[in-house]
Amino acid sequence: MIEFAAGLFAGLGATWARSRLRGRFARSRDEAGGVRGPGAHLLPDPALGWLLRASGAIGIWVTELNPEEEGPRAERMVDAERLSVAQIAAVDRRLEQARDQEQGGAEKMDGGTLVFRAAGGVAVGLLLPGGGDLPALATVERDLERLLDGVRHRPQVVALAQAQTHEASLESVGSVGLRLAYQLERSLNAEALVAARDANGVRVVGVSGRGDRRLLDVVLPAECELAMVATGAAPETRSVGDPLGAAVPDRRRRQGSAFLVPILVGRDAIGAVAVYLPGNEEPVGAAMAELREAVSNAGPRLSRALEGEVAKRVATTDPLTGLPNRRTVDEQLHRHGVQEGAMIHADLDNFKQLNDTLGHPAGDAALVHFARILREQVRGSDTPARVGGEEFAVWLPGASLELGMRIAERIRVKLATTPWDWKGRHWPLSASFGVAACPETNRSIENLPEQADAALYLAKNGGRNRVEAAGTTGGPTAGGGRGAGGRGGASGTGG
Repeated sequence: MIEFAAGLFAGLGATWARSRLRGRFARSRDEAGGVRGPGAHLLPDPALGWLLRASGAIGIWVTELNPEEEGPRAERMVDAERLSVAQIAAVDRRLEQARDQEQGGAEKMDGGTLVFRAAGGVAVGLLLPGGGDLPALATVERDLERLLDGVRHRPQVVALAQAQTHEASLESVGSVGLRLAYQLERSLNAEALVAARDANGVRVVGVSGRGDRRLLDVVLPAECELAMVATGAAPETRSVGDPLGAAVPDRRRRQGSAFLVPILVGRDAIGAVAVYLPGNEEPVGAAMAELREAVSNAGPRLSRALEGEVAKRVATTDPLTGLPNRRTVDEQLHRHGVQEGAMIHADLDNFKQLNDTLGHPAGDAALVHFARILREQVRGSDTPARVGGEEFAVWLPGASLELGMRIAERIRVKLATTPWDWKGRHWPLSASFGVAACPETNRSIENLPEQADAALYLAKNGGRNRVEAAGTTGGPTAGGGRGAGGRGGASGTGG
């Protein structure tokens, strides 16, 4: 990756040295329909402007199929004074066709000469003036190749950076998988996938630049060939079908065969690689030796990363409910850049009475039941957690006090109206809630847990089975405000 980035900047820098500035350029994104600033999805965004000016072009285009979005994504910078809307639209259509058919070349168009390259669902193009002193096409084509490579590899570069753990000495599973996939692609000139075995099954942890990035973190069907090799249920083999089964049903099936090699630690398989063979020819000689050495070296590193992943999960997860624990909530609360959000504290009502009457196994089952409701009722970006015996918290980043109150009320109603019994004996469950938010109830996120806890105390004293908002005055532990819900909690001692 470092070599690639250096090459991209070096190539564009050399072209820049040959260039002169000209024209005024407008930046747009098709689906937005308006002017916008540099986009984080391009690698690197300044390179677009450099390449545009260096070549004396009147427009530069990037279009790609993004699996995480509903439709194609396109970015262009054009000289709006020299191109009409119809001319821009014509280039858009031609590059979409080139992207879908993976074409490249140079063509005369109304407005200039379009030089373009496409591969792997991405197309890039430069529209050069129709006459005059044009830069050498070979130079432009070489720079476009580098830009195309950069856009295609950007998701993997980002994923690789994000895969690093806080401990510099410990690689993450994702970083090991991605490094191995890219190493195999470079050495064998072939698409490569890396899968690892964990408690949830066999999942894809590495995809090389030519691969389908939608496969990252996908759990493979247990009966597919790659999963069987990864678990040791099948030996090293050559697959002539699809070794991933129906992992991503709508992905385009590759033609040809794949070479499947287990990743071993001692005699135990902890994962596997799939290398799609160029020309359907198995690696031989030095290529085979490099493949085996790369896989062998990755085995111990992947094993350590998997062990570290388990240790981290144990340290940050409540073993009974499977929810994150207090440590995880604190980490999420103090993430860099988080400035607003809502905190919900919840406590099961009359929990001591439940334990005393039905026994501690029943109490544990009730906690698991409540945890399941929390997961179902919060947003995907929220963090529900068990922070004590019968105490729970939900951190809602970016949420207002009003939204926090609505979600707390939704959880309260769901719990109160969902029947629960223990060994045939019905027991009504309810919970009390306190909600605080930044900036509505406090100017500092640091104080939200104390405020939410104080509001929870008011909800308990106010009759249980209700939602209370923290007050906005009186310091970090001030509670009060408005309640939500009825006073229908069961009477009794505790909770």
